[in-house]
Amino acid sequence: METGKKFRNHISIVAEETWSGILVLLVFGITQVLPELAEASAEDVSFLADRTLWITLGLGALLAVFLGNRFLVWARTYIYIVDNTIVIEKNTVNKKKNTIGIRNISNINLEQNLFEMLIGTCKVKMDTNSLSTADKTDVKIILKKEDAENFRREIMARMQMTGAPAVSFGEGSAVDPGAADFADSSFIDGSCAPGMGERVTLEEDYDIRADFGDIIRHGLYSVNIFSVLLLLGGAAATAGAVVQVMQNPGLVKSLLGAAAGILVAASIVFSALWDTVKDFVKYYDFRAKRRGDRLFIRYGLLKKIEYTVPVDKIQALKINQSLVARLGHRYMAEIVNVGMGDESQEKNSFLVLYCTKEEMRRRLELLLPELAFSLDQEVKRQPISVWGVWMPLFFVYALAVGFSALVGTALTDGMESGDKILALAGIWGGAALLILFVLAGMGLSYKTAGAGAGEKTLTLCRGYFGRHYTIVKYSKIQYARFSENFLARKCGIRKGAIHLLASAGNASHDIPWFQEGLEEKVKAGMLAK
Repeated sequence: METGKKFRNHISIVAEETWSGILVLLVFGITQVLPELAEASAEDVSFLADRTLWITLGLGALLAVFLGNRFLVWARTYIYIVDNTIVIEKNTVNKKKNTIGIRNISNINLEQNLFEMLIGTCKVKMDTNSLSTADKTDVKIILKKEDAENFRREIMARMQMTGAPAVSFGEGSAVDPGAADFADSSFIDGSCAPGMGERVTLEEDYDIRADFGDIIRHGLYSVNIFSVLLLLGGAAATAGAVVQVMQNPGLVKSLLGAAAGILVAASIVFSALWDTVKDFVKYYDFRAKRRGDRLFIRYGLLKKIEYTVPVDKIQALKINQSLVARLGHRYMAEIVNVGMGDESQEKNSFLVLYCTKEEMRRRLELLLPELAFSLDQEVKRQPISVWGVWMPLFFVYALAVGFSALVGTALTDGMESGDKILALAGIWGGAALLILFVLAGMGLSYKTAGAGAGEKTLTLCRGYFGRHYTIVKYSKIQYARFSENFLARKCGIRKGAIHLLASAGNASHDIPWFQEGLEEKVKAGMLAK
């Protein structure tokens, strides 16, 4: 077995892996030292100075050990390609070698945060078709931007060598899967893989490219109404706290205490503000294209992300509508794929930004024609007999809430008349709201949720204020389960769930209540070749 050229991550990986630890140490030092300095008297200063010195030395020692450990791991970790596998070899105290088959890679992505943009590096992220690692990125490699692009080009070429169809990157440019042996190729010095001819670029025109207006519209339709309400409430609370402090400085013991109170309120405001406006900046310069059996997606302003996804690794298509988009008759599309949206900061795997249904159809015909037809698939609302299953459970819930309100009423005995009236109003008003809230949720779910079984695909719909469709080919369903309780059996309805090869958030999808017939279509579709 011939071994390929070994290389290491870019040295900047040490900084990226340690900055959070450094920040934690700094925050710890500030929170431990500054409060005491602010409250110390003159005679305590000398004691605190000595204590601060020891704390500083201790934190410095911890930081040095932390940095030294990360530097050692970087220096003793090597990456190389051999026999269509990627090998990551760590020769630290505990030696470890991870080998990943290139043919099992579900996507290979490039990502740049602000720090990486400044120093010219790029993060290569790869995921495999493995359920055990579906909730995390399998491989992360940091290289110079040009080396990262060459590395991705090499991996994609080897993926085609394993049997996938050739991918065209532009007019007159394609990778020939039978052109040459890649075992001796070197991408880290900037050269392209043998057999690829001229250097291939992924920068040519995209099929879809969002302009500033598209991003603004997408951001508006993505707005979460509850985040807006939280933003307004937080802003009012912050303004109130500032006014109160300015009018009566005696409310706080020190300037630090006042600042802490304001910062807590301000953090709520900024959190809600970011949740409201994040889609305006996250999908800046959104682009997407289809070349051969690959999808290429890129976007980002503060963090640039480039996805390369083999179409056959896509498990499902999701069509979403927020409340605002539902009112405006707009739709957006995501894809479900092992590796896309598997991290907390990458929950959404966008394919098409918010647009009309006809525009959505045109874009899907360009990017994912295998599922574009499913937009016209009929989705049947849950049968009206579902209320026969829901209402007995609802009555039990209402009785439990009513009993709790009675207990609360009994506890008000002995209270003064005015206080008792207020307490009773709060208890029974809260109970009524809890009952109405659940009843409204049942009504919204009945009006929105449903399922439709076509010849090739199963479409599921869920939601309350918004609407979310999941479209999956029967061949992509790992397994399905169906169930019914006593009441459902009497009503002649069933419900179920399907499971996909995807991250935890997308692995399981509930099938709303349905009448007999859909189950048999799903089973027949899964068994069909």
